[in-house]
Amino acid sequence: MKCKASNAGFTLVELMVALLIGLLIMLGAGQLYLTGFQNFKDIEALSDRQAALTYAADMLIRDIRRADIRKTCDDFEENDFELSLSVEGKCRYYGLKYYSDIGSVSLRLNIYGEGWQPVVSGFRDVDSFSVDPLGKGFFKITFELNGESEIVFHAQNRHGRF
Repeated sequence: MKCKASNAGFTLVELMVALLIGLLIMLGAGQLYLTGFQNFKDIEALSDRQAALTYAADMLIRDIRRADIRKTCDDFEENDFELSLSVEGKCRYYGLKYYSDIGSVSLRLNIYGEGWQPVVSGFRDVDSFSVDPLGKGFFKITFELNGESEIVFHAQNRHGRF
């Protein structure tokens, strides 16, 4: 007996089902890629913020530890923060300012006579940074960034005068 030859290939329904399954797999892979990319960007932004805060905290702690005199520097007309330290003969003023060009509040530093320089950006508002003297040379330093909880650390002046 002779077998009848059958046509090899897919029916239209099988082809459409295969295309649909392929499309769903491609959409899933694309979504996975976008999620991974967004997570990478978020982690990178958090890392940048953490590095900036570490730098600012190190600078503040160093200045507080080495400061000789507090509040005896000449008042600076743009000074908008109460912490003024004389370190190595130069007055250092810290303050917060809203920079409209970057849309952010930045901690800034003025080494007297050299002008204001931003140190770290991303504060919630101009009241989200403080340095509070606790007595006998101890200071409580508080940072509050956009979308973050309050970060508090302490520093002590080596002279213990403040």
